[in-house]
Amino acid sequence: MEVPTLVISQSGKNDRIKSGNSEFISFDERGLSKSRNRAIENSQAEIALIADDDVEFVSDFNNKILAAFTQYPKADIITFQVRTPEGIPYKNSYSDRSFQHGRRSIYKVSSVEIAIRPERIRSKGLRFDERFGLGAKYSSGEEVIFLNDCIDAGLSLRYVPEEIVIHPLESSGKVLNENYFRSKGAIVRRLYGFTPALIIGIGFLLKQLIKRGKTLSFAAALRASFEGFFAKT
Repeated sequence: MEVPTLVISQSGKNDRIKSGNSEFISFDERGLSKSRNRAIENSQAEIALIADDDVEFVSDFNNKILAAFTQYPKADIITFQVRTPEGIPYKNSYSDRSFQHGRRSIYKVSSVEIAIRPERIRSKGLRFDERFGLGAKYSSGEEVIFLNDCIDAGLSLRYVPEEIVIHPLESSGKVLNENYFRSKGAIVRRLYGFTPALIIGIGFLLKQLIKRGKTLSFAAALRASFEGFFAKT
């Protein structure tokens, strides 16, 4: 079965081309979260899968996704698994059981694992926060913020232990510098502010602060995190 494809390009011009089941839309703008939002705005599918240009899909990925939404008809968003070309799980944190996502589990989700019901997202007025993600002020955090906003809006988020995407296993490639920790502080502030749920964010920050490979001292990393937390995003 041919899977309908919507390609969002940030090529520096506004254009739209449609051919068969595929549509190409380009915009004069930059930013990963902006691209995600354009896809949600323009998707006509009942179920849509977020994709990147550096992944492959398993041969029956569409059947797995449809089966999952059939099994869990009340789910608005379902997250899945990524495997490597060698056939091993991309993350060692994957559960072998399905579960309802909560505020802690969404921290482990990558964008290419996410399938959504676009109309449900649009009906709630939900969008990726364009201040976060590659090409934005803060270069990460767009997935967890989006999923947290979906939980706040009352949507149902579920995890299903099925592999749908193939991606080579690689190191994170992240430079644990001042900008990295400032971004993490901003993510926690955006998610929780000063609410009681902030304890979740503090735990997340502590995990970042004890990571190896930092290019600055623990004190400097902590200071950068506080700068991000108290900055006006």
